[in-house]
Amino acid sequence: MYVIGTAGHVDHGKSTLVQALTGIDPDRLSEEKAREMTIDLGFAWLKLPAMAEEIGVVDVPGHRDFIENMLAGVGGIDLALLVIAADEGVMPQTKEHLAILDLLTVKGGLVVLTKTDLIDDPDWVELVSLEVAETLEGTALEGVDIVPVAAKTGQGMDELRQMIVSKLQAVPQRPDNGRPRLPIDRVFSLSGFGTVVTGTLLDGRLQLGQPVEIQPTGKTGRIRGLQSHKTKRNIVEPGSRVAVNISGIDKKEVKRGDVLAGEGIVRSTILCDATYRHLPDALGPLKHNTEVKLFVGATEVLARARVLGQEMIEPGQSGWVQFALRDPIAVLRGDRYIIRRPSPAETMGGGQIIDPHPGRQHRRFRPEVVQRLRTLESGTPGDLLIEKLVRVEPANLKKFKRQAGLEEADFNEALEEALQEQKAVLLEGQLLSWARCQRYLGDLRHLVGQFHRQHPLRLGMSREELRSRIGVSAVLFAPLLERSDLVQDGALVREDSHTVQFSAEQQNKIDQLLGRFNKSGVESPSVKEAKAAVGEELFFALIDLGYLKTLSTDVVYAEAEYERIIQQIKDYLTTNGQISAAQTRDLLNTSRKYAIALLEHLDAIKVTKRQGDVRILLN
Repeated sequence: MYVIGTAGHVDHGKSTLVQALTGIDPDRLSEEKAREMTIDLGFAWLKLPAMAEEIGVVDVPGHRDFIENMLAGVGGIDLALLVIAADEGVMPQTKEHLAILDLLTVKGGLVVLTKTDLIDDPDWVELVSLEVAETLEGTALEGVDIVPVAAKTGQGMDELRQMIVSKLQAVPQRPDNGRPRLPIDRVFSLSGFGTVVTGTLLDGRLQLGQPVEIQPTGKTGRIRGLQSHKTKRNIVEPGSRVAVNISGIDKKEVKRGDVLAGEGIVRSTILCDATYRHLPDALGPLKHNTEVKLFVGATEVLARARVLGQEMIEPGQSGWVQFALRDPIAVLRGDRYIIRRPSPAETMGGGQIIDPHPGRQHRRFRPEVVQRLRTLESGTPGDLLIEKLVRVEPANLKKFKRQAGLEEADFNEALEEALQEQKAVLLEGQLLSWARCQRYLGDLRHLVGQFHRQHPLRLGMSREELRSRIGVSAVLFAPLLERSDLVQDGALVREDSHTVQFSAEQQNKIDQLLGRFNKSGVESPSVKEAKAAVGEELFFALIDLGYLKTLSTDVVYAEAEYERIIQQIKDYLTTNGQISAAQTRDLLNTSRKYAIALLEHLDAIKVTKRQGDVRILLN
């Protein structure tokens, strides 16, 4: 799944371009329509013949007064469309948006030169293109294609669509790290459904029924519904634009900038360490303890920027900072961010979070602090271990220790870090990356949920069938199942919320069948007769619920009669020490078919043991 986003100066035709591409007007607010200016984020999607899936589109405001709304939507895009009007060329917010894209390392991009239908002189378009190419020099978008279009007439739009396909095909798919999180850029409620949040999904997939958290508040709920581009989904993959309907959380408990995530994926912080690059055209240096606005994901928070290892960071220079946040936020290592000066308002610079939980404020000029920051910036031992693990997992710990090619002390340090930071999971001597573990748990939930939808009258899915479908060993399957939120019910696995409910017609059939069993005694109706009476689905539901007990492919009893007969045989064995098939037949006054079925069943459940032609009690 991919998401493209617009960027550019106000009134350069971003929303008009999106509508021409998708047929959807991204301006949803009445104020936007009245002012003919984008104020907040807009969303659309398009389907292109060469792409397997729909492409999400985020339209951002271009006016300088709404730069902060723009920052809430631009972080999750795979391809940027830097929109520049041919009749105006590069303008102030063009440069500011370009700087933001550069700081966020959005490497996929195109320049869309709009409003070419307003230009009579073709040389003018060429001059503007040269100006644009010069502006892009030294940025992440240096050398990208420039596509002239006229959105209102359709001129150049086919070429633009082809260029979008070409660029997206070169962009790697968003990784599934098993750590799903959704920076929330919109919150609303629907009558009869409750709270809905939207955003671009990162780092993992979400699925129906999955428990989730809202961070930094820690509120918990469950996914009630999923949509991507107004289509209902059971599972959504990373990189998707997603709307999530959450049960258990009120709309008032969520806001833009919060993060919806799987349980335990991300936690709140009020301190974070980061790399930092100060823009060359910033109004002045970044001084220690400067108050800034920090933008990460869809979050905006006031912070003090504590400059580490040097007095200040001059325009065009890089360094390290520790942000002391006024309010808690939820971020992970590797997240990109932007900072802006509150007054006078300007984009100052940005970088990457390298430690979201440093624990305490650092002494600014301590050599060990600077060395630690250098290590974090280049990669930790745990990161190196995970790189090796994902190639061979699931891995036997002892065997992997030999494969990893690390000294024992380094391996132990890397393993401890990976386990503590939830990069890896150790289950019964088997080492998994956190991503693989979460995928297994997601598959468990998905398969059991799918089974419930297909077989609503069945109590649960067979453990062995579930293990086979997941494709893991019995050694790994048991701890995975324990780690999940599924319920083990004997040999079956089910969702905690799943219950079997019969209609009045079905209950009537069940009552009639159980009445037949009660009257028949030992010589009960056969399996075939029972299925014919209620249907296979109801028959297996009665087995799951324990109302019926199968002894063989042909013999089945109602629960009460089964318990009575088994106890009668056990009592005989207690008194006489052994029992044969003929004695069982005579004891129960039945045929050999039922006697043999009962004795073989008792052998199978380890109540009796066969010795020659007789059975004796075990234990």
